[in-house]
Amino acid sequence: KLCSMLYEKGFKMYIITNGIKSVQTSRMSRSSIGEYFIRSFISEDVGYEKPNREFFESVKKEIEDFDIEKTLVIGDSLSSDIKGGINAGIDTCWYNPSRKSRPDGMNITYEVSSLEDILKILEV
Repeated sequence: KLCSMLYEKGFKMYIITNGIKSVQTSRMSRSSIGEYFIRSFISEDVGYEKPNREFFESVKKEIEDFDIEKTLVIGDSLSSDIKGGINAGIDTCWYNPSRKSRPDGMNITYEVSSLEDILKILEV
């Protein structure tokens, strides 16, 4: 539902993921949300894994009219998604449904425990 709503509002969404291309592509083909994303960036293709800054720099170059001020990395993994976004200077949103403690010293921009809370952040 969230992806559908954001898609209808004109948000440009991309998947960034670590892993093997064949595995990740298969997962996406079975997923009901794949149609809402413009493109997937898989570490095997990119040549780097999250959280490496090079992963994000490579992705930025591939997205036409990339604007860091209008970009948000949303993820549940502190070690790859959130740390990677921080390393690349991109705002981050930690999806934390278990309400785990926020790690000290990690400059997370936003934290949500439900996906619907992302709509509030994006002012949808």
